[in-house]
Amino acid sequence: MKRLLTSAFVIAGLLAAVSAYAIDLHPHGVQASPQSGKPATTVNDVLGCDDGVTWNGWYQGTDDRLGNLFDFGAGGVLSTVSFTHFDYSTAGPYDYNVEIWDPASCTRVAGRNGLVAASSVWTNTLETVDMCDNGIFVSGSLIVAIDPNTCNSPTDCYPDLVFDDQLGVFCPVIINNASTAPACYDVSAYGGPFLLRASVNECVTPTRTPSWGQLKSMYR
Repeated sequence: MKRLLTSAFVIAGLLAAVSAYAIDLHPHGVQASPQSGKPATTVNDVLGCDDGVTWNGWYQGTDDRLGNLFDFGAGGVLSTVSFTHFDYSTAGPYDYNVEIWDPASCTRVAGRNGLVAASSVWTNTLETVDMCDNGIFVSGSLIVAIDPNTCNSPTDCYPDLVFDDQLGVFCPVIINNASTAPACYDVSAYGGPFLLRASVNECVTPTRTPSWGQLKSMYR
């Protein structure tokens, strides 16, 4: 069943209701056997807003970005991004990017490109991306999103991000026309938070191993 949002919430500082844009929300079928996982928390620098239940996924367009709005507070280095996806009969692997967006201006501020997700083969599959080498500092309110790039058609792209069974949780965002005229939409009235989480300040600080010559000089 196709659902059309004719008056959406666009993020601009605080999200304000406008009717100048429209986003086409076209969900896949609810999963026959939703799986319950551990709800996300903000403990140990892991941010998430889903309840761990795999419920459904949107038909994703070639220029859509899908993700969650997080408050990173004072900030830190983005360490990992993890998300759950489902194949809906489209075999992988799937090309995708991880992107960070500023919700106030709805602009991309950072990201990691050229990633590949494993085929989910009619099951929910967890992907975890190590972001430490990218050195991305995050603070305040930011959107962490997936850019799906393996497509059957302009409106059916993968990996297909799974959302949970909650409604009205201010967190899930779909960015429409991301590469041309981006508009950020709060879709919490139509679907739950995405099973997408981010961690900060968990990167290992590299240490330099002394050479044998340096060790000898230390004991002279």
